[in-house]
Amino acid sequence: MGTPPGKLSVDLAKCHKWFDPVAQGQRLRRELLALPDLPTDLPDPGVPMTIRVSHSKRLITPEGRCALELLRELPSDRTVHDLDDYKVHAYDLTLASLYRTWSRHRLQAVVDLMAGTTKPLQIPAAGVVIALLVNRCTSERRALTRFASGPAQKLVNEAFFSSVQAFADLLAPSRRGNKTDPRLVSGWMLYEARRRLGDGLVVVEARGRDGKVWIRPDREQSVIDLVARDLARGHRARVTPVQFGYAFDALVLGLRSKLPSLATFGLVHEQPTNTRRLRARLVSSLTASLNTTE
Repeated sequence: MGTPPGKLSVDLAKCHKWFDPVAQGQRLRRELLALPDLPTDLPDPGVPMTIRVSHSKRLITPEGRCALELLRELPSDRTVHDLDDYKVHAYDLTLASLYRTWSRHRLQAVVDLMAGTTKPLQIPAAGVVIALLVNRCTSERRALTRFASGPAQKLVNEAFFSSVQAFADLLAPSRRGNKTDPRLVSGWMLYEARRRLGDGLVVVEARGRDGKVWIRPDREQSVIDLVARDLARGHRARVTPVQFGYAFDALVLGLRSKLPSLATFGLVHEQPTNTRRLRARLVSSLTASLNTTE
């Protein structure tokens, strides 16, 4: 890595970029190719201390870095040493803990995300979920179509996200004028909602073909509560029940103003009675969450 060995814990943390179980292959290939060549006469202790990348490139493994640490502790006045088991065992425990943490990182990140202990939904992403609820996209039969391309994709994107933008403009006015192009396909808002809601949000992918998105009917209340908790947890300074009510009403008006565009594709499912009940449920859950997080 271009630096001499430092503190063991710091060096092992540096190893993570290479030995992360979910590291991107493209990045690894690029960075492995960029490694400097080693002298041809340099001995190679081999596996498990090193990984041979090519005839002139090698990586020191976490095991190899621990071996360096062990060697540094040995007296320098002799060439042969007897190692007590307890000395080696200490590094075995360090490596076991390290690999356990790395192997569980992705799973733990997903669990934390679903449990609401990580970054909450951003307001536009919360708006996407609420817009789906307002339009009663709570079954596969009433799913919102994610058109793969063409004029239909543009019309549905504009119709759907205009309501989301109306919601976000009231709760996060600093985002007004944002130049990002909201999309149902490859869009960050839906992607964030999908990560946060887990299997509560069904997103059907179809390569080169139209897909669908809907909220599972048996998870509707848990989705409402999750959105309310995230708004209370991450945006309590600006999301009061009254202000949320204004933003919800703006979202509904924005969606209804685009009904002709959505109706063209059979995507209008909103019912005023259901919308009023949904508003009351969201406000009630948000109020409870705000009181809980005080």
